Amino acid sequence: MCGRTICLLALILGLVGSAVAQSWDMEIPSVNKPPVIDGEIDPIWSIASVHYISTTIDGTVTSPEDCSGSWRAMWDGEYLYVIVDVNDDILINDSGSAYLDDSVEFYFDGGNTKGPGSPLAGNSRQYTFGWNATDIQGTNTNVEGVEHAQVNTDTGWRIEMRFPWMSLQGSAPAMGDLIGIDVFINDDDDGGDSREAQVSTFAGSNADWQIPASWGTAVLVKGSSEKASAPNPADGATDVSREVILEWSPGEFAHTHDVYFGTVFEDVSNADRANPMGVLVSQGQSAATYDPPGRLDYDQTYYWRIDEVNAPPSNAIHKGEVWTFTAESFAYPIRGIIATSNAVSEEGAGPEKTIDGSGLNEQDQHSVAAVDMWLGDAAVGEPTWVQYEFPRTHKLHQMLVWNYNVQFELILGFGLKDVAIEYSEDGVDWTALGDFEFARGTARATYAANTTIDFGGVAARHVRLTVKSGHGMTGQYGLSEVRFLHIPTYAQNPRPADGATEVAPDVALGWQAGREAVSHEVHLGADEESLALVGTVSQSSFTPSNLEFGNTYYWKVVEVNEAEAIPTWESETWRLTTQEFALIDGFETYTDDVDAGEAIFDTWLDGWVNNTGSTVGYLEAPFAEKTIVHSGRQSMPLHYDNSQSPWYSETVREFETARNWTVHGADTLVLYVRGNAPAFIEDAQGNVVISAIGNDIWDSADQFRFVYKSLSGNGSIVARVDSLERSNEWAKAGVMIRETLEPGSKHAFVCVTPDNGISFQRRPVAGQASANTDAAGLAAPYWVKLTRTGNTFTAQHSADGATWVDITVSPAMEIQMANNVHIGLALTSHDTAIPTSAEFSGIATTGNVTGSWQVAGIGVTQPVGNAPESLYVAVEDATGSIKVVKDPSPAATARTGWNQWQIPFSDLTGVNLSRVTKMYIGVGDRNAPTAGGTGVVYIDDIGYGRPAAAE
Repeated sequence: MCGRTICLLALILGLVGSAVAQSWDMEIPSVNKPPVIDGEIDPIWSIASVHYISTTIDGTVTSPEDCSGSWRAMWDGEYLYVIVDVNDDILINDSGSAYLDDSVEFYFDGGNTKGPGSPLAGNSRQYTFGWNATDIQGTNTNVEGVEHAQVNTDTGWRIEMRFPWMSLQGSAPAMGDLIGIDVFINDDDDGGDSREAQVSTFAGSNADWQIPASWGTAVLVKGSSEKASAPNPADGATDVSREVILEWSPGEFAHTHDVYFGTVFEDVSNADRANPMGVLVSQGQSAATYDPPGRLDYDQTYYWRIDEVNAPPSNAIHKGEVWTFTAESFAYPIRGIIATSNAVSEEGAGPEKTIDGSGLNEQDQHSVAAVDMWLGDAAVGEPTWVQYEFPRTHKLHQMLVWNYNVQFELILGFGLKDVAIEYSEDGVDWTALGDFEFARGTARATYAANTTIDFGGVAARHVRLTVKSGHGMTGQYGLSEVRFLHIPTYAQNPRPADGATEVAPDVALGWQAGREAVSHEVHLGADEESLALVGTVSQSSFTPSNLEFGNTYYWKVVEVNEAEAIPTWESETWRLTTQEFALIDGFETYTDDVDAGEAIFDTWLDGWVNNTGSTVGYLEAPFAEKTIVHSGRQSMPLHYDNSQSPWYSETVREFETARNWTVHGADTLVLYVRGNAPAFIEDAQGNVVISAIGNDIWDSADQFRFVYKSLSGNGSIVARVDSLERSNEWAKAGVMIRETLEPGSKHAFVCVTPDNGISFQRRPVAGQASANTDAAGLAAPYWVKLTRTGNTFTAQHSADGATWVDITVSPAMEIQMANNVHIGLALTSHDTAIPTSAEFSGIATTGNVTGSWQVAGIGVTQPVGNAPESLYVAVEDATGSIKVVKDPSPAATARTGWNQWQIPFSDLTGVNLSRVTKMYIGVGDRNAPTAGGTGVVYIDDIGYGRPAAAE
């Protein structure tokens, strides 16, 4: 392998000394702000190098378009991020085994063991992701917490993945760690249970899938904060405006920037200050933008690089990655055309065949199949014509023609020869373009368009081809395909994209300008049928001044050039919806760097400072909560202890400058709060609330909370699972009969899950495997029932508690249990880091059931849960005026799941919300405190804005 060698100890410690030399094939940079897992290439991916998947290890690859790809990887303390771009001209997923279809295989070897594998074990893992599939297959996988998303692309498909380090290797990573890694692509071109090819990044044989020693080696390195990143246009972008201004995010220590720009990759990659090679276009500039002189060339691919230069005395130069984009085309195909003809067309071969792309391959070569073409008998009593109607008027550039092209066309001569062409804006008044001769088809499957009609930029919505003669004498006429190209005079490619949501109300609208526009009229409004002219600008951007939170707006741009025959071109109408709330604090920026004052408790001050019962964050890093989050990667844990004076717990954030929360029509303060249910509580009506953690009730041992009584002999239990918090798709809440309180005890269990229906689970032999029988498609609220008759156990479910449906097991389920057993309610979160809660009602038992409810933690120590307390928020303005608002629920800390708390500004009267200086969040009663209990609540996504109107 051709990796480079450095001293790992020096990399990790920055010390001079002896160390063992290590080699690797690639570096994986760390990332501070991770990508969104949506299949799209976020700008942050630019910090990671591209690696190519092109070594054929099985089958045959006919071309790079048939099967190839590239990928990048990044890491942070919690996850490994991977994105793979697949080139594949035929996408298929029709097999039960993903590796036999179009798929991506990701390989990971924790600690870079380079073991022999066969089979994979330990931390050596294979993950297989099928195209258009949601499941994860593979060998020795641990899919806990793995996320992935896919999108189709012009050249195939892309998948973005996020792997928790704890699932990959059971431990957190460290800078300088080596891991084994590889990415394969499988290609299926004809369906069925076989693949046509497999390509890899590092492995040399298809047998290497289970041999970690054959995979590549990667080293975890610090992200290139010294380098430029986040290029705009994005790396690989196409159809970029010829007037584009290049932008980037500067490196952390950049003082100035050297800009390299050209049309030859090697020149841009190799040039430097000593040898600029004609592409060092700006040296030592201070701005993080560059405006190429003049206009770029149509359809030209450009390459650019930004070298970041440190300030004196260092003046160190950090060479950047080479990025690329392709400029816009001169003309574009018109879509959505309607084709008609007065000829009597053959069945299945109407004129629509000439504009639907049928028969064309990726090289724009037309087939010889008659079903891909138009063919008709000549019209009677009038000339034969084919007419095309566009969705709107366009400035026409050219028409490309593929004539009739069946195998015997050179004998038949069905193709058009002499044709008169006319055009019209309204379909009534026609103007002659001229008479033209169409070249004959080649009767080969490699037939490319061989006639080009130049329209010279005329404005038209309709084009008519009138046949004067064909290439034969049969009286039938045919045509394979036509393509109309227009010069883009309309504004297009709106930013934000049409239909965008969660748009900031201070957004700057942008678009790709029409080709001839001198000025741009921007029309905008909330009523699509009545858009007002809100501005006329000379640049292709405009910032509205009156957008409000939580509203939908429509907008369009009229391109204006009074010197042209058609002075105005009106774009389509686009739609955007503004976000309901802007963030005050999403808790994403806090780190564990106490010395730098970046910890969460350095901003949100707690009882260590204000002498209340609060503690913000955790006592040891990581200080913010990283698992229980509403969105993003972090939330704020607020621990409260109201059992001692001053009997309330409070945290406060003071803003450096006064904040204005009244802009863009804002009328509401919002925050998300998540409490914890008590361990167990029963109300006067017999309804029960339970909280719990646990990895599962399954396999040979269980982890859960059990609320139980004693049963002697035969009996049953019924309960309605009113709600179950979704800590995991396999969280479980239900009724159980259990022989002992040991983790591996025999038991029978009927449970409700969030996503996987109702399951009748059992462990017939203590410490042995579990089994299940499921009823899919059911979820809380739902009734469940479990009955013991001797050693026979039966399970039922019901939507109403009256009509019961058996969960049938054949033969009948027998479990040899002692006469005296435990009967009750069971709950597990299926994730030891995330608690769940469930509410039960209608609980009833039969048989000799005795005693009061007992509570036990089985297999794992269970959380205590929260003491029910009230919550409050207080806001202070620049004059010192404070307003306190209480949550409506007196037991808000016991509410589970993320709950949105909206506080209307009308509840904050007396405070100047345009000059907010402090925000308080507390547990208890700030004004009249009384002794209470303890617990923890989680706060996330504090914002201000306006809720969208209900439809």
